[in-house]
Amino acid sequence: MTNDTHQPDLLGGGIFTVPETAELVEASQTSVRIWVGGKKGRQQPVIDNQLGLVNGKVAVSFTNLMELRFVARFAKAGVRLNEIRSIMQEAKDTLAHPHPFAAGIVFRTDGRRVVAEIARKRGIELVYEDLKTKNYEMPIIVMPSLKEDVVFDPQGNMVAWYPRKEIAPNVIVHPRFSFGRPVLQDSHIPTETLADAVRAEGSVRAVADQFEISERHVREAIRFQADLRQAA
Repeated sequence: MTNDTHQPDLLGGGIFTVPETAELVEASQTSVRIWVGGKKGRQQPVIDNQLGLVNGKVAVSFTNLMELRFVARFAKAGVRLNEIRSIMQEAKDTLAHPHPFAAGIVFRTDGRRVVAEIARKRGIELVYEDLKTKNYEMPIIVMPSLKEDVVFDPQGNMVAWYPRKEIAPNVIVHPRFSFGRPVLQDSHIPTETLADAVRAEGSVRAVADQFEISERHVREAIRFQADLRQAA
C-alpha cells in the first residue's frame, strides 16, 4: 500500500504521532509502527498513510487514526495481521471507499454484510447482535461498540471520537481542535494541559478557577490522561 493521494488539510485533518496513536487505540508503539509503515522485507503496511512524515516523524491523520482503531480491535480479538490487512483491502475494493473503516459505510446493511462475508471466508466470526448465539471459540469483533463512541458527518465520515467514553464522557478527539489532541468537548481545552496544570499547581480547584471550568471536568481530564499512560 502507498500513501494516500488525497492529502488531508493539515490544520483540520488532525496530526497524530505514533506514541499518541498507540495510547489512543490502546496498542503498543511497535504494533502501530508496523500497521502504519510495515516491516521491511516482512510486513506490508495495513493502512494507506495520508501524511507520511511530518517534521521528520511518522504521523497519521484522523481518518487513519479511526482505521487504526479498527485494526487494534481486530488484533485484540486474535485476528492475524495478514487477515486484518486482507479484510481491509477487500472491503475497500468492494465498497469502493478509500477508507471504509473510518466511515459509516461499514455499519450500514451492505457494509456489514460485505465485511462479514469477507471475514467468514477467512474463518473469522464478526459479531453484530446477540453474543450468546455465536461461537465463542472464534475471534469476536463487536461492531456496534465501535459505532457508539464516534460522530459522523452528513456524508457518513467519522469526524470525532470519544476515546474513553465510559470514564471520560466529555473528552473528545476532533481533528479541528488542537490538531486532534484530546480536549474537553465544551471548552476545547486539551486534557494534557489540564493534567499538567494540576501537577504544577497541586490543586484541582485552582486549575478549575484558572481555566473557568468545573472541578469535575478537571478531574475527568486527569482521569483520562492517567488511563492513556496505562494504555500503550
